[in-house]
Amino acid sequence: MILKDEKFYDLLSPDFDLMVSWEKRLKNEAPFFKKLFEENKVRKILDLACGTGHHSIFFAKSGYEVTGVDLSERMLRVARKNAKGISGVQFLKGGFLDVYPKLKDRFDAVICLGNSLPHLLSQKELKKTLQNIYNLLNPGGIFILQNRNYDKILKKKIRFMPPNITERDGEKIVFFRILDFLKDKVVFNLVTFRQKEGKWSSQTKSTLLRPILRKEIENLLIGQGFKRQKFYGDYGFSPFKSMTSEDLIVYARK
Repeated sequence: MILKDEKFYDLLSPDFDLMVSWEKRLKNEAPFFKKLFEENKVRKILDLACGTGHHSIFFAKSGYEVTGVDLSERMLRVARKNAKGISGVQFLKGGFLDVYPKLKDRFDAVICLGNSLPHLLSQKELKKTLQNIYNLLNPGGIFILQNRNYDKILKKKIRFMPPNITERDGEKIVFFRILDFLKDKVVFNLVTFRQKEGKWSSQTKSTLLRPILRKEIENLLIGQGFKRQKFYGDYGFSPFKSMTSEDLIVYARK
């Protein structure tokens, strides 16, 4: 059964932090954000689709004022728990399409990471979201997007991502992420295997994604008024290469 986004992430929330080595990831990404934030005099950040809040918390600890927004209330509960005792960060429930004008603040940077934007299932929704982001930015504000490289994924029909293997309370857990290709969308399947007391069990959660190609996002950003765009293939500022880069990381300025 294909789940709506909110239900998918509500169900995923108890395990989400196990799927990523957050300390390693944030250490790898930090110099990228530090450089762009300093160059653009960023103080206030909006983290769209913030999940369990690790980026928001990291930036708050670094002295920024951060608002994290997510569609899943259960993910936000985990985020608030993760942020306990940390100042400079707040978490609010909201989706891509209603974040503006719901939020009254304006921001120096909007970030949307973790392949979140492909949950928008039409170009109309994507255009509306980019318009919302533009409206939420201060003059000269920046937008940073990180998606998987769907130019490569679609061309090479890449179905599988490397598994994540971890343990919790004596239970071994293996996460497999698998894509099924439809006409203009993909089904994202998360298969979770658990081993406890020598016995294995499995569960599959699925949701729809709409792949976003580099050319589409470039044209839509121009159409919304973003003046400066750069496209990277990783957080080391390597130029984006459609057939080899793992990710598509977009930097755009209002």
